[in-house]
Formats: sequence, structure tokens, C-alpha cells
Amino acid sequence: MRRSLTFFLVLLAIAGVLVFWQKRAQKSGGISTPASLTFAALRPGQKIVLSVGGWVSDVGRVMFRRNDLASENTALRGRVAEVEGQNLRLQRYRRENEELQSLLKMPKPEGGNSIAAQIVSFDVADYTQRIFININQRQGASRKDVVYTAHGIVGQIVNADHKILPIPTSEVLLLTDRTSSVGAVVARTGAIGIVQGTGGVLCKLEYLDFHADVREGDTVLTSGLVVKIGGVYPKGLVIGRIIKVERDKTLSRLTAFVDPSVPFDQITSVLVRVGANK
Repeated sequence: MRRSLTFFLVLLAIAGVLVFWQKRAQKSGGISTPASLTFAALRPGQKIVLSVGGWVSDVGRVMFRRNDLASENTALRGRVAEVEGQNLRLQRYRRENEELQSLLKMPKPEGGNSIAAQIVSFDVADYTQRIFININQRQGASRKDVVYTAHGIVGQIVNADHKILPIPTSEVLLLTDRTSSVGAVVARTGAIGIVQGTGGVLCKLEYLDFHADVREGDTVLTSGLVVKIGGVYPKGLVIGRIIKVERDKTLSRLTAFVDPSVPFDQITSVLVRVGANK
């Protein structure tokens, strides 16, 4: 008990001396020697604590900023996707408008009337090449009516009373279908033949005279002649361009491969020549 009291009195005396010392130092505008020594001893630890605190604060700010950036990035991706979608729609509308303007400006084939139609579905495979358009018998369409664009021949209606869901449509046999046949003439020389579909991207110009003047780059037009059971294609519509010529001397056969002028995978609007086959 006496030891504790003695220890307490000693501490109290030391504290009194330190306080007195500090008071004198403050009157002279400085700090006491013990305070200076204490601050010097604690300074390294203080720097460490401040550095750790600053690092923790920086990490916290980075984490919060990272979350903000992730949210902003997600929002920006959504806006970019929306703008890209709008851009694609505008491009499609512009292409459709250009197609319609071209259709309106082009000269109409003789016979019948031409009415505009939209493509509503494609059925293109190895065994069939067909599209469906949004007009039918009610608008005057009928079997064997010719379908074309400003680029040239698309094909021919084979069913004018078809339905896709609630939409009345007509089924169109494309120029490239294996069963398609069109009377044709080479524009440069007047050589006459028949263009037949292959089921692929090209057509064949066959039944030509073996000695006919036919070359790569020649333009092929409809001749206006009836072929097999097909309807009459009006004379002078563009079919395509010859890209290859083959001569079989053994069979005395001349065949030319024709690249159709109509980009079938890009068109959205067509014209239908109605009333000409009645």
C-alpha cells in the first residue's frame, strides 16, 4: 500500500514538473524538451499510421469509383446497342425508300399493270428458291404474273392464294430456282436461248446456237418468248450478265453462266405485272 502511494506521488510530481515545463515553453512561443522528444519518438509511427490510412482511403475510393465505372460502362453499352439498332433501322428504311424510288422511276413493261409489293418471307434452300409477297388475288395478282425490280427480273408468281399466318400472300418462284425457265436474248448480238435456274446463285443460258457470238460480260435480257408452261415475260427486262462461257465440241453444245442482276438477298420491295396473262 505504501509503495503504491509512493509511486503515485512520484508520478504526480513528474506530471507537475512536465506541466510547469510546458507552460514556460508556451510563454516563450515553443514547446518543452520532453514534448519535443515525445513527438520525435512518435513521428515514425504517426507517418506509418497516416500512410496506412491514406492507402485504405485510396483503396476505398478506387473500389467505389470502380463500381461507378462499371455501372456507367453498362449504361453506355446499352446506349450504344440502342443507337446501333436505330442506325440499322434507318439504313433499312433508306434502302427501302431508294428501292421504291427506283421502282417508280423505271419504265413499265408493256401489257398489264404494275403494282408494288413488299417481301414478307424467304424460302431459299438447295431444293427451292422462293419468296412470298404481301399481295394476292384481291389485288389482282394471279399465277404466272412476272415479278421484277429496277435491277431486273425476280421471278414469277406460282400461287396467288397463299397465306403466311394472317397475311394473304403470293408465292414467287425465283429466277434461280431449278424449275425456273425464261426466254432470253444476248443484248449485244441477239443470240437467243433459255435461262434456267440452278438452285444456286447463278443461272445457265442454254439452247444457244453452238457458233453464237456470246462472251463474258454480255448482258442478257428477256426475249418475250414463251418457254414451256411459264408465263410471258415482257421483252427487254434485264436478267443478268454472262460471267463464263463453256463450249462442248463433242456434243456441239454452248452454255453460258449468268450472274443475275437482282441482289436477291437484299431486296425488300418488288413490282408485280398483273393482268397481262388473262
